Amino acid sequence: MRTGMTVLLLAFAAGLLAAQPPAKKADGPPPIIIQPNRPGSSPDLPKGAPPGTILITPKGRPTPGADPGTQPVNPQPVAPAVRADGVLYDYWFAAGVDGQLIGYTHWSATQSEKNGRKLLTGTKYQKFTVSRIGNIVSQVGEESTVESAEGEVLVTSFRQGLGTQSLSITGVVDGKVLKVTGEGGAKAASDTPWPPGVIGVAREPLLFKENNQLKPGESFDYLSYVAPINRVVKITVTFEGEETLMLWPNTPPKKLNKYVARMEAIQEFKFPPNTTWTDPLTGEPILIEFKYPPLGGRVTFLRTTQQAALQPIARPLELFNAQSIRLDREIPGIHGRGSVVYKVAMPDDDEPQSAFPSDARQAVKNFDEKAKTFELQVLASHGPIKGGDAEPAPGKEYLGSSFYINWDNDVVKAHAVRAVAGLGPNATDWDKAKSVERWVNQNMKAFEFTQAMATSELVAKTLSGDCTEYAMLAAAMCRANGVPARVVVGLIHAPGRDGKFYLAYHMWTEVYADNQWVPIDATLGMGGVGPGHLKISANSWHDERSIAPLLPMLRVLMAKPKVEVLKVGN
Repeated sequence: MRTGMTVLLLAFAAGLLAAQPPAKKADGPPPIIIQPNRPGSSPDLPKGAPPGTILITPKGRPTPGADPGTQPVNPQPVAPAVRADGVLYDYWFAAGVDGQLIGYTHWSATQSEKNGRKLLTGTKYQKFTVSRIGNIVSQVGEESTVESAEGEVLVTSFRQGLGTQSLSITGVVDGKVLKVTGEGGAKAASDTPWPPGVIGVAREPLLFKENNQLKPGESFDYLSYVAPINRVVKITVTFEGEETLMLWPNTPPKKLNKYVARMEAIQEFKFPPNTTWTDPLTGEPILIEFKYPPLGGRVTFLRTTQQAALQPIARPLELFNAQSIRLDREIPGIHGRGSVVYKVAMPDDDEPQSAFPSDARQAVKNFDEKAKTFELQVLASHGPIKGGDAEPAPGKEYLGSSFYINWDNDVVKAHAVRAVAGLGPNATDWDKAKSVERWVNQNMKAFEFTQAMATSELVAKTLSGDCTEYAMLAAAMCRANGVPARVVVGLIHAPGRDGKFYLAYHMWTEVYADNQWVPIDATLGMGGVGPGHLKISANSWHDERSIAPLLPMLRVLMAKPKVEVLKVGN
């Protein structure tokens, strides 16, 4: 199962917005709109909705801001959901990481009849409260599908929010294509192929009951839509037999059926296996677990009561340590150094030597296949190397205006002009890139974890954000000045709040100047980068409206690498 996976893609900026009405076919059934309840109001059809439009209002979601009480509640076993008033199931899960509570998931489904059509509506709502370097934010996500009585998905809806950033995606199935409409951070989301047999939110947990005749070692496959990457993927579920677990303190052990789900690789990235334990009689999910290093350990969703699931988060999970790699020692003056050689161990990755690219600034050497270790030599770079080897000319996508790096608008263009205003007519592309780096560094506001993965146009208006926004805006302004640019995902040497030193996940920019790709980092504004910047991948973000370009970073984080400093050069 996929419980938690969509919301756990932490780099995505998203929110809870009402879906836009999909277009009505002239000769087809009336359109369907999924619209959640709002506090103090009743759901209504949007103005201009075609006659016969079907309005679906997911039931059971708690009112945002509702106080679940201040006293801790111990999770207690609950009886299987009872079908009443159209409710197929109504599951509440307490979510935690290695025993530390982070939030909850509410997964429910109803059956109804609208305009003579029998429909199933499934809703999965999650809320996590986390902290990053002391900034506490709530991350919410909601998946919904409207399905026919036979389980065919008709409409999908996904809403996710992180702090002040939000997005929503609504998809209408039209034959072999999902027609997608996006809002907020997914405004320009594109249509995606839709093969037959995709399983929706309502039917997904029922698959265990449908496949309850499996013998240990036998499997079944199903297709599922993952909204943050806007793709349909195949999931293989293997029945591993019966297992006895003690789920709650001071209660007898319970016999459960154990299933392990594996999602197919996406761009060579593999999500962690997902283990689900179900009730042998009803097939209902009771416990779901998977390892997720980006949150620091094993994520658990334990079936419980609504009251227990909604208990407040007394101590938010700190993400910095979980999402950073501890160094064995500090490198004083790292950004002014000439080179560093690191030893990297990635025992949990099949091909660790391919996780970091080799280029003019860094090289992978001395790979030990048995130990899965290698040396990574990283050099400082402060501009094109005179007489350096020429690299292939970049394609037009490195100059184009795309969804995230959208420079073809008045506000980005105005900033781009200001940034290079002091340069003469003979200024080189590198001169322009350095001026952009300096301007962004001097004009952007302080770090703000609540603004994540915003478009360059939005960043240009707010001039606030973290390294992601610095990198995207710098790339957009370089392109607006005719300098090819791309965004780099990698690691940077950084101190933690505990006084220890880490390689923290970071984003910066590369520009093509004098026939070479060279780095700039507007977050630091130093006219290039030192050997404390370890590159994982670079991407143009051309025609990209999902977080897929961030998967290489997630791959490294999932592998739980260990990094030592072998040699530091002046």
